[in-house]
Amino acid sequence: MATLAKSAMLFVCVILALIGVCFGAFYKVGDSLGWTNETSNNIDYYKDWASNKTFYVGDTFYFEYDNKENDVMQVSHEDFHSCNPKAPVNIYESGRDSITMWEPGHMFYICTKHGHCKAGQKVDIRVLSPPPPTSTPSQPPSSPGSSTAPTIPAAHPSQPPSPGSTAPAAPDHPSQPSSPSSSSTPAIPDQPSHSSPPAPAPSKNSAPSSLPSEGLLLSLQLLTALGFLAYNF
Repeated sequence: MATLAKSAMLFVCVILALIGVCFGAFYKVGDSLGWTNETSNNIDYYKDWASNKTFYVGDTFYFEYDNKENDVMQVSHEDFHSCNPKAPVNIYESGRDSITMWEPGHMFYICTKHGHCKAGQKVDIRVLSPPPPTSTPSQPPSSPGSSTAPTIPAAHPSQPPSPGSTAPAAPDHPSQPSSPSSSSTPAIPDQPSHSSPPAPAPSKNSAPSSLPSEGLLLSLQLLTALGFLAYNF
């Protein structure tokens, strides 16, 4: 049962780590060195590691270490500076711990093994609120001179007269009246004929004039009915 519970917890941690990776960045604490106390030559190693990075809500931090020699404990601000492990906020001991930051603020982590925190195995992670989404700038309006409307070409000017030629004088009136001698008597239009218009031709679809009367049709129908009855009886 204990093995099953540990497997289930490990599975949940992996899923949470993957979710954190999907929502934010992924950082391995200490980079290639990992989480260790082998930083005696640089006591501010983890401080320098965190100072040149910007962390946001949703980022995931991966602590990799030997769990027989190290651990990870989240503590308060005061306990971080005094390396006090007596009031832990959270403690991790798996050696492969993924911690996703879900809220902004300072997160303080130390190693509780003897002398490790004093030797510099502690890290202050400052988490900021997520940056606002960047919006695409709108298209600036075009200037009046850069209108995309098609330009209508100007009409070609008329050919100017050559310098040696003289343009004919325009008449004062649109037309000159004809002289009495050149005038012709207008033709008198023919008078309309008063004869009767011709009768319209009969249409092809018109019924013939020699149709039987209604009485004749009724008599034929009665005779047909009587003949049908006499044949049956």
